[in-house]
Amino acid sequence: MNLKLAMATAILLISIPSLAQIEPQATAGRKFPIHWSAGGGMDYFSGDWRAGDINRWGPAAWATATMWHCLGITAEGHSMIVGGNSEASNYKLFVGEGGLMCTMGYWGRFQPIYKGELGFASLSQPGNSTGHLHSTYSTWSVGGGAEYHMGGHWWTRVDYTYEAIPNFHSSITNQNHTLNPRGISFGMTYRFGALGTRF
Repeated sequence: MNLKLAMATAILLISIPSLAQIEPQATAGRKFPIHWSAGGGMDYFSGDWRAGDINRWGPAAWATATMWHCLGITAEGHSMIVGGNSEASNYKLFVGEGGLMCTMGYWGRFQPIYKGELGFASLSQPGNSTGHLHSTYSTWSVGGGAEYHMGGHWWTRVDYTYEAIPNFHSSITNQNHTLNPRGISFGMTYRFGALGTRF
């Protein structure tokens, strides 16, 4: 009986370290491999100013580190500085934010993305009865879109962002409220590493 128990224990102790690997050797020991991507392009936003007549273009940039399943940390910046009507020339917005992004499963060459971010905005605007034509604000935003695999490491990205700039003083109501610029960004993303070419 003791011999059978000793044999069973020996077989168990020998077999545990010999279990087959279930991940590639290149990533063994890396429980949370980081997949990097970065890109840039343009955006077209509505400024949520008065009747919503301020619509402007601006450069945009983003970078993401995907770490666990679909979840990653993202940082991005966008702006409203080009074009628009005569009133828009006094409206300039720069936003820098960071937060969480979820890059979902593949639909052919498409991969949906969802994001929620916090950050800061620098806003220059026509007079709003405060005497300040420029202020900085804390912001939050939500959005989503998709990336489409073009070839190699390159992906085309289109996404929508709904921005919130709290505590903005309205010259119409003479009260503070939340300004909500919103619009689309589009451009190219480069995904680093071997997985960057996958779809």
